[in-house]
Amino acid sequence: MTNLKRFLFNAFCFLALGCTFTACSGDDNNTWDDSGSQVTLPARRAYILYEGSYGANNSGIAFYAPFSNADFIADIYSLQNGKQLGDTGIDLLEYDDHIYFAGSASKYVARMNAACVELTRHSFGETDGDPRYMVADDGFLYVTQYGGRVSKLNAQTLEVVDTFDGGDNLEGITECRGKLYVANSYQNTSAGVVYNNEILVINPQTMELENTLEVYLNPNVLMEVEDKVYLISWGDVMNGVPYQLQMIDPANNNQVINLGEFAKMAEGANDILYLVKTETNTADWSVTNSFFTYNTRTGQMDDSFLTNAPEELSTANIYLLEVDDETGDIYIGTTDYVTTGDIYRFDSTGALKEKFDAGGINPNSMVFIDQD
Repeated sequence: MTNLKRFLFNAFCFLALGCTFTACSGDDNNTWDDSGSQVTLPARRAYILYEGSYGANNSGIAFYAPFSNADFIADIYSLQNGKQLGDTGIDLLEYDDHIYFAGSASKYVARMNAACVELTRHSFGETDGDPRYMVADDGFLYVTQYGGRVSKLNAQTLEVVDTFDGGDNLEGITECRGKLYVANSYQNTSAGVVYNNEILVINPQTMELENTLEVYLNPNVLMEVEDKVYLISWGDVMNGVPYQLQMIDPANNNQVINLGEFAKMAEGANDILYLVKTETNTADWSVTNSFFTYNTRTGQMDDSFLTNAPEELSTANIYLLEVDDETGDIYIGTTDYVTTGDIYRFDSTGALKEKFDAGGINPNSMVFIDQD
């Protein structure tokens, strides 16, 4: 931005201080970067990524105020950047007071400031595999890709500094005890899709494979909790193979322990995992959901963490499960794959607080950030 443009922009913001909608940044004394923001945002923020429909270029990021001190914004990315987010937004990540986004079909990852103003992006080439999921650690962003690649990017510049090539179509990724754990989900063959049962263990310094773990069919979602890796394999529902939750213990030679047939997980306070079990009737593709908690320290499994869940949640297509690490509030997002999804918010005791629109189709993830 030229000095003249910067002067005019700052002057405009000064004149707009009394307006409800337009401003330059968030609350006074923010420790993060809100430069370029078109709206005043509170110190506690949540962003909801909705995936949209494949090929429709209708992914987006919605802004939500957990403390109800700002209006909901259905597409804050477009508002802040003057353009659409892209096609098939697959992953959203907060790292070092910045927001990272992976657009699978649009083939790019982006780094945004705390107000969702885009700072830089890395676009993958036409022959590169679509980016999928991300994890950030020690100044680097690791991105899985279809076609068997993990790209290691500088977390600030998004320049590629190294790659790992191996596996087939890679999905979830997490870091635990100095290693990367990556889901080698499936492969495309002349006979169709063939599901794998492998987790790849990669050294992030050398980007070389150190180990391959055998897990349940079609591994997808990975999460690190208290120096252990939790994995959900998606199975093969059409052929009667259910979802499976597993725990990988790096301190015990990467022992894999099965914990049950769970389709969604989220980390809560006090080493608690929140879980959704989904049973699918393949005759009509209806689903039945039940809700559990798992104590990662004691191994205790308890049924429902929801005290007054609406009846429709028991048969809804649950696409999102997140827990606010500050308040303990639980967010469950649903979809019908066609219209705007719904978000159900429960307090830490499992009592329903509110239900609201997700902003777009297929809400798949949330991040929560606050001023330090």
